[in-house]
Parts: sequence; C-alpha cells; structure tokens
Amino acid sequence: MNGIQGHRVLVVGLGHRSGLAACNFLARRGFGVTGNDMKSAAELAPVVAKMDSRVKVVAGAQDPSLLDAGFDLLVLSPGVPQTIPLIREAYRRGVPVISEIELAFRFMKGQAVGITGTDGKSTTTTLTGHILSGLGLPALVGGNIGVPLVSLMEHTDDASVSVIELSSFQLETVRDFRADAAAVLNITPDHLDRYPGMKEYAAAKMRIAENQRPGDAFVYYMDDTNLRPWLGGVKSRKLSFSLASRDADAFLDNGTIFLRRGREAVPVLEASRMRIIGRHNVLNAMAALLLTLAILDSRGIAPDYARLAELCAGFTGLAHRMERVGEHAGRTFINDSKATTVGAVEMALDGFSGNAVLILGGRTKGDDYSRLAKSISGRLRGLVLMGESNAEFAKIFAACKPVLTDSMDGAVAAAMKLSMEGDSILLSPACASFDMFKNFEERGEKFRESFERLARGELAWT
Repeated sequence: MNGIQGHRVLVVGLGHRSGLAACNFLARRGFGVTGNDMKSAAELAPVVAKMDSRVKVVAGAQDPSLLDAGFDLLVLSPGVPQTIPLIREAYRRGVPVISEIELAFRFMKGQAVGITGTDGKSTTTTLTGHILSGLGLPALVGGNIGVPLVSLMEHTDDASVSVIELSSFQLETVRDFRADAAAVLNITPDHLDRYPGMKEYAAAKMRIAENQRPGDAFVYYMDDTNLRPWLGGVKSRKLSFSLASRDADAFLDNGTIFLRRGREAVPVLEASRMRIIGRHNVLNAMAALLLTLAILDSRGIAPDYARLAELCAGFTGLAHRMERVGEHAGRTFINDSKATTVGAVEMALDGFSGNAVLILGGRTKGDDYSRLAKSISGRLRGLVLMGESNAEFAKIFAACKPVLTDSMDGAVAAAMKLSMEGDSILLSPACASFDMFKNFEERGEKFRESFERLARGELAWT
C-alpha cells in the first residue's frame, strides 16, 4: 500500500462505522492493527463483538504514548478532530494520518465519483448511483452515506464506479484521493463548532478537487457565492448547474432541466415528473446528471437522454429526507430528520407558504440560526421547538411564538394543536440529533412512531 513502509496501523475512533470497517479491512490483509477510542471497554463491547479477533483494542484514553509502539500509519475516523494531543503528536513524529476514505482509495479499482457540500450530499450520491446502475454501469455507493468505503473495495474492478459521499471531516485527511468526477453542491455555514470559520470549512470541502487532473470533471453550483472564490484553484474541467443562468451546463428553464452539450441545450426532464420534491432536489438532479455525463464521456458512451429522464423521474428519494410519513385529520406529516443545517431547512420550506408547522431543534453546530429566523418569518402556521437548543431557540425565534416541548410525542401533539386541516407538519430540525437520539435515523423513526400513535388515537392532542 502506497505510503506504508511497515505493517503496523493505529485506527483512532471506533464508535463510527468507518473505524470498525477499517480495522477489519486491514486485519484481513495481514496488517498489525490496534484500534483506539476514548470510550470504555464496556461501552465498546458491541463494536468489539464485530471486530476481527486479530485487532488489539486500547479503550478509555487517547494518550500520545500509544505511538511509542511504533506505528507506520494512523487511520482517523471522521468524528475525531485532528486537534487532539494524540493526532498532533502523530504529525510531530511524522506518522502519516489518513482517513478511511484515503485508505479505501489505495485499494480501489475503477473510477471514483466524489460528492460533497453542506446539503444534498446523500440524495445526490444515491441518485447518481441509481442513474449509473440503471444505465448498466457497475456502481457502488458508499462513504459518509453510512456504508464505509473500505467495505466495498473488494467488489471494485476496472469497470466499476465508486460513488462516494464525502463530509468535510473525511476530506480533512485525504492525501492522494482523486475523483474522476467531483461535485461541491453548495457551501453554507455548518460545523462551525469544529472549524474556526467559513474559510477553513470551505477549504476542507474543496480538498475534493485538490488532486484532480485536467481531464477530470468538477461539478459545482454556479449560484453559490461562497463557492466562487475557490474556483480559480480548480485544475479540472468545470461543469456548472444553476437555477438562475442559462449559461450553466445544467439549468432550469420553464420547469424543464436542460443539459448543455457544446452549443446545444438539450431538454432532458420536466421537473414536475420527479418523485422527489422541492427546488433543492432539482439542483441535486442537475448535479447527478452532470456527474453521470462526465463518467459517460470518459468512457466514450453517448448519453441516452430519454433513459436519463426516466431514471431521474423514477427515483423515490431517501428515508428521513422530505419523506412523506402519512396523513391524519387532513394534515400531511413529512419526515426531514436528515436536515441538520439551516440551509437544509430553508430548502425544505421552499415549497410551503404559510401552511406548515415546523418542528425544529436539537444539538446546535455553531451555525448562525438567526438566518433561519429571518427566512421563516411570516411563512409558517406555527413553530414547535424540541431538544437542548430550546432556551437558545426560544429567544431567536421569539417572533414566531414557538411552543417548547421535551419529547417527540409532545412535539407532534403540539404541532397538531397549531395546525389546520390542509397543513403539513414538518420535522426539519436544523440541528444534530445527539441530545435525544443516537442519530438522525432514530429521530426520524421516533417521529414516525409518534405519528402512528396519533393515527391510532393513542396520542392525545386536543
């Protein structure tokens, strides 16, 4: 493996899927692997039960003295900051520090499509894989979407395309990773509890293009002013998508998505045919189409526009992202638990105008939530707050006269009281879920369970 002179690897961070997957991947290939985490042995027991028996586990501390064992490589899980003493000491000693994404790349065959951005990553990644597979290309989907990339590498071959969702955390520690086609969907404030400011956050995102070559493709959102200062450093072929400009390589005009091919603008898909709703999903579809065209062009395959439209139109979307849960008493319940940023909530609300009750809140991530207060003013029937952000959000959103709750059942009942027949009740939190739930998936499932109790008459609201 490039960059490794010996065979001893330290994997730091076992509480995430990627750390466990990296340990098992390396152990099966004969490397001497030590896994480390701040959690106690008891807390790590469920992870260790799934771990290769050849992996040594050091639990309960992340002391720099661990490095005295003489490691040749350190694989860092995305949830662990590079600023902890153990990682700083690894850099001081010259121990290479890489992400699980970088580890996987060193064993990858075939082509790579990399997708990052603040919002829309999972939908665009899944849609791109759906289109490529539908066209008959062997596409594998993984990364930040919940499937560790290393777990897919033994299935790659020269014909395959790995479609990879990439977070800023994962991109911090890539070294040689190169995407044949890369996309930055947007850059809006997020994770400012980890980064000093927007410049550092954007720089982490833009590392997706760092190793690209002139023949590779870089797909970006033309209308995003936060992206524009970074475009000069991109060495690959730039492909843009836009809602505002017909000069983009993919654009929307009178409800139709066009793809620009040379001087010709080809009408591909009426947006109303798509099963995933919202302006943001039109943008996601344009990005996925451009990424697909980049791969087809690299293989000398002429695009079948009718088939591209069919595949886009038939895509049903992701769980927990603008997912219709059901109807009760004339209200439509929508689960958007995956919306953990201000930008994602703004996009979700784009299709509503005064006929929605929003359930908001959770663990904040350093964003400027006053931006959301301005964007929702006068647009909602009501606002329900839930989670450890309640006190902070009650002040920020005071003009909306929010109702505060401490449970999902309470939030759903409160939303019913505020709503009227014909309204939508939208869970779109703008926050992380870790104050009350294991992850955004559990939060979305709890919303569904509360709805089902409501529909059965077990959850009182009147």
